[in-house]
Amino acid sequence: MANDEKPVIRVLGFKTTYEKLPKHGTDPLNDTVDDKGFLVDEKGRRVMEMQREDWAIYAPAHSPLNTKNIERIRHLRPDPERMGNDEEGAKLAFMTARWSQIEPAYEAWMKGQELPSSGTPLAAWPGINADQVEVFRQVGIRSVEEVRDLSESQIDRVRLPNMRDLRTQAKLFLENVGAADAAAREAARDLELESLRDQLAELKGLLGAPKAAASDDFDVNTADADTIRAELEKRGVSFKPEWGLPKLRALLTAEAA
Repeated sequence: MANDEKPVIRVLGFKTTYEKLPKHGTDPLNDTVDDKGFLVDEKGRRVMEMQREDWAIYAPAHSPLNTKNIERIRHLRPDPERMGNDEEGAKLAFMTARWSQIEPAYEAWMKGQELPSSGTPLAAWPGINADQVEVFRQVGIRSVEEVRDLSESQIDRVRLPNMRDLRTQAKLFLENVGAADAAAREAARDLELESLRDQLAELKGLLGAPKAAASDDFDVNTADADTIRAELEKRGVSFKPEWGLPKLRALLTAEAA
């Protein structure tokens, strides 16, 4: 198996069974175990007990209705230590990629939550009712995209009338949703650009505004040096007699500010 061969699967569901299985020893000092680590009694027989076993039901993404795999969760989890000697780690890579797709759904199932779907949830599609949604879920279909992508051979396995029409409607619905999303993104960009233009205009107005006058009835920009000196003296602001008009204007403007 090549290293880049990664499984693409669709999780159909999970189930739990209870089986009588050998019990692992837990106390290295007091437990008597066999060479596999299983607890044994005084006669050397393995101690059996009822244990919970979780199973995953999944199928290849390209053929969810034709092929179904049911495997124990503990066998699906990759074990780097146990498979450390696997040639080039190909099997470990394969199992890790597969488990990365199963684990989120398994965790959701353990919490009693709805299995996550990749794509647009069936509940968001107004073209079908709750009963039709349940039929789709029974065959592992949880998104509108999966309905749209059903092949001719798979359609006949979904026990709903007019499945080809539903497949067409799913395609149209997704196209409309895509167009609406594109329009919303375009509108958001327009609003953002309009806001930036307003901010730029405001900034230009601030940069181009005339400097504030020293007082309501005194225009520092038009006053000459002698007038500004008199205004500074009236305000009690000290300055040097040799200062020129630009420096006097700056001083009076700063004092007014």
